[in-house]
Amino acid sequence: MAGKRTGSAERQIPHTRIEDESVIEETYVLGEILGQGSFGVVREATRKEDGTKWAIKKINKEKAGSSAIKLLEREVTILKRVNHIHIIHLEEIFETAKRTYLIMELCNGGELQTLFRERQCFTEDDTRIVIKRLASAISYLHKHDIVHRDIKLENILLSSDPKCPEDNLFIKVTDFGLSVVKGNVNSALQTFCGTPIYMAPEVIKGHPYTQQCDVWSMGIIAYTLMCGSPPFTGNDEDSLYDNIKKGELDFSQGVWPSVSDAAKDAIQSMLTVDTAHRKGAWEILDHHWITGEGTARLNVLDLMNQFKEEMRLEKEGQVNGENNNNPQKSADANGHAKTDKIKQTGTKSPSTSSDTRKGSLTGSKKISGKHTSTTTKSGASNGPPKNPGRSSSTAVPATQKTSSRPRATAMTGTPNSKSTGKTGSGGKPSSPKSSTVTSKPTTNKKNVTRQPLGSH
Repeated sequence: MAGKRTGSAERQIPHTRIEDESVIEETYVLGEILGQGSFGVVREATRKEDGTKWAIKKINKEKAGSSAIKLLEREVTILKRVNHIHIIHLEEIFETAKRTYLIMELCNGGELQTLFRERQCFTEDDTRIVIKRLASAISYLHKHDIVHRDIKLENILLSSDPKCPEDNLFIKVTDFGLSVVKGNVNSALQTFCGTPIYMAPEVIKGHPYTQQCDVWSMGIIAYTLMCGSPPFTGNDEDSLYDNIKKGELDFSQGVWPSVSDAAKDAIQSMLTVDTAHRKGAWEILDHHWITGEGTARLNVLDLMNQFKEEMRLEKEGQVNGENNNNPQKSADANGHAKTDKIKQTGTKSPSTSSDTRKGSLTGSKKISGKHTSTTTKSGASNGPPKNPGRSSSTAVPATQKTSSRPRATAMTGTPNSKSTGKTGSGGKPSSPKSSTVTSKPTTNKKNVTRQPLGSH
């Protein structure tokens, strides 16, 4: 017997209780395996009724454990609420006593991370396309009080646009396992989670934070795509976090001299440490680099600061004029003429030293949990790690994916997963070099894995 219930909010997602998999096989023809792991498998499927292609993710709930199931339930809850062209689509859900089946949009293009590795860097025009679409998706999420908290290249899939088949940058945001729905737009979050090189300064500092953490991550992506490496690195996690908290961008080397000022301004506005001055996702959509307009639109804070600076310069100019008209006032005790200089203002991107710009820690492991405790898979406490699974001297590529937690979108297993290289609907096999920690690193360097998320 099969009983149906429907999802809530914007879309009605069929959620059907079934006795066994035979009910699914009556509707879909199962195809090749796209990815698999220790507790799940992702397969391509064709719907018999109309011949459309989908990805079916089958999760063994008994093998997955409570932590992975909690992430899966969180993701499903959010996917039931959203409907956006650049966010992965959940079609329907089947569930037995022991297994859950998610019928998801099929994305044959794989991860944006893979395309980035192949290209090594994107052109400014291609970067603009990606960021415009990503900002659109993030702005949509924020308007619906959803904070993703793990925006990164690996969590952006590439699909095909039916209206423009040659478009190979048709992105889909996926993996909502760390996402949260806020009570109201001004409420703050506190959980220390995310992927280190994409984490915002306020998250690292342990301060209450808002949806602006997603904008910071988007800025990291923009910078990385444009020049081929992330803006903040370090020899270990502590130095990486220190550089992120400083937020000093280097636009002086590599491709940056040939990049437009508008692009650099957009990236700077996303990677501003002070969240009060960091632009929102909706403001990035309106940025002149994205819209193609010739001039920037300043917000209220920018206008106030500009006005104060103009008043200061005008005042100093008047003082200099008075001194020039009265030689006695512009002479020092020795009779030498003094020259008052007007301070010139402007934004100059400070260059960082080679040890911080070219540090070895640029991996993409995922962190989630509170500051207080960490547990291994066996449940034994290892204490808060400083640099989980990595010594400070080990070089890690900027694009390495390091999350042993099964991807929340795929839920297909642990590091020993296999893949055919073809990815669908976030049904990506787990990375073979992944690790996850649950609290902010301090001094212990033991490997740890995530524990169930606590409060937001």
